[in-house]
Amino acid sequence: MKKVLLFAFLAVSFSLPAFAAQTAIVMWHAYRGEEKTAIEAVAQQFNKTHKDIKISLLAVPYDAMADKVSASVPRGKGPDLFIYAQDRLGGWIAAGIAEPIEYYLTDAISARFVPGSLSAFIYKDSTYGLPLSNKCVTLIYNKALVAKPPKTTDELISLAQSLTDPDKKQYGLAYEIQNYYYHSIWMQGFGARVFDEQGNPTLNSPAAAESLQFAIDLQKKYKIVPEEVTNTLVTTLFNEGKAAMSINGPWFRGEIDPSIKYGVAPLPIISQTGKPAIPFLTVEGIIMSAQSENKDAAFEVMDYFTNNASSLTFALKGKMVSANKSVFTNKKISSDPTIMGFMAQVKQSIPMPNAPEMTMVWSPVTTAMNKAFLGAMSPLDALTEAQNSVISSIEKLKGK
Repeated sequence: MKKVLLFAFLAVSFSLPAFAAQTAIVMWHAYRGEEKTAIEAVAQQFNKTHKDIKISLLAVPYDAMADKVSASVPRGKGPDLFIYAQDRLGGWIAAGIAEPIEYYLTDAISARFVPGSLSAFIYKDSTYGLPLSNKCVTLIYNKALVAKPPKTTDELISLAQSLTDPDKKQYGLAYEIQNYYYHSIWMQGFGARVFDEQGNPTLNSPAAAESLQFAIDLQKKYKIVPEEVTNTLVTTLFNEGKAAMSINGPWFRGEIDPSIKYGVAPLPIISQTGKPAIPFLTVEGIIMSAQSENKDAAFEVMDYFTNNASSLTFALKGKMVSANKSVFTNKKISSDPTIMGFMAQVKQSIPMPNAPEMTMVWSPVTTAMNKAFLGAMSPLDALTEAQNSVISSIEKLKGK
């Protein structure tokens, strides 16, 4: 009788589905506001439809994210997946932090993205992430103050001067003028680049020096940009109607007071060169940790988070400029002038370099810009000092 019961139990056991323990996948992100709402909605839907994998989200402050990833993953304490832009990718690859994913890629997955988005995560012929959203700065203006956005920098300066009164703390233009990320619009519009085609830094080219002098003139000569600009000051001035225009990105949408009617326009053509101002393109994507013990499941999450349905959720709930091209066939998206305005600027942008050397650029160039704005050094001398500093750092990295 016992043998009969045992055989019956085994028969039933083999006929039932296997209830294996769920694979836990941890994802770190730095989203806030609407973007946080969107990623939580996608994660919740994933967990509802996947019984064998459970995604857990952890929000990490943006300013701490890169350092936290760099410190945690090599010790096996980090996430399976994390969301970040491509600019730190080369360093993370060199440190054994990011996992190549081309083994998992199919033609169908690769084809879902806006041109240029996936390539931002390619380094030395390997792919290290799937893109979620494209972000770059463009011109944002208060419609109550600006009827027609300027098409050239000459028009920009003229219009901004007419709307500026420093005594009343009113300015035609407010943006983080000494932040190299924002300054890239002028640098690249004047024809300068961070690196040449061989990967050598070109920070002190004549065009780079000319672009820095142009930015200094906006503040010191034309006085259309306030002194000591911070992100908080930009938001405050814009929301109080004391900044007619700002150079900012899609993240600024969540900071604008609902009472302000604003528009998005392409960055102006630089009158001296006849070429448009060109921002850095940062592509936020999902990167797999090289230390993840569940890489198959992790990629399944990456695939789901970037598929057509999830991408639409990110666009509608998170107001993201999606890296998935199918999103732009949706009428709610294609009729949104703000999203489409940012998308137009994405097409007129240059991906931020993802080489390890890029991380060595920020601090020296920031110092150079500060010195030039203070008048302590000429733009060319300040940038030459930064150039020499970056070259020295690169040589140390290569062990020379």
